[in-house]
Amino acid sequence: MKFGKIGHVGIVVKDLASAVKKYSLLTGIDKWYELVYDAPPELYYRGEKRNCNITLYFGGKGHTAVELICPEGDENIYTEFLRRHGEMIHHVEYNVKNLDEAVKQAESCGLKVLQHASFKSAGASVRYAYVGESEDAAIFELIETTLPIGVKKGDVPFETQLAALTGNYRRVK
Repeated sequence: MKFGKIGHVGIVVKDLASAVKKYSLLTGIDKWYELVYDAPPELYYRGEKRNCNITLYFGGKGHTAVELICPEGDENIYTEFLRRHGEMIHHVEYNVKNLDEAVKQAESCGLKVLQHASFKSAGASVRYAYVGESEDAAIFELIETTLPIGVKKGDVPFETQLAALTGNYRRVK
């Protein structure tokens, strides 16, 4: 299974303000951006639609970013992870141009879809799936982004900074 370069490392947190302070000191990241949703994500966990508010902050320099994930609402992969493991790294993410094909590839390696969702941000359509052997094993996030002009986005260096210019992200620090 080969997906390319890691786009970000996702860390589930309980409090964004504390996490920004902690990870700014630890990593030297001085600019953080919040993902802006056009509407709440349509999220499915364990095969059931869930009503969740997931706040995502991104920071980083160069190709790989750090994602801070703060969940609220119905039980989902993040709330369950926090309950079982506390705040820590949850997944590594890869951008893919065809999510359905990437999921088939992951399934051929023995992985299964643990959670999936879709949403829009600044007109871009985003779909993702978390795949792994279980929620207690290594988890990979596969993200397909279709830009408003119909082009599928792949790996883009400095993505957070570029997305802030298009309205996908709002600077928070």
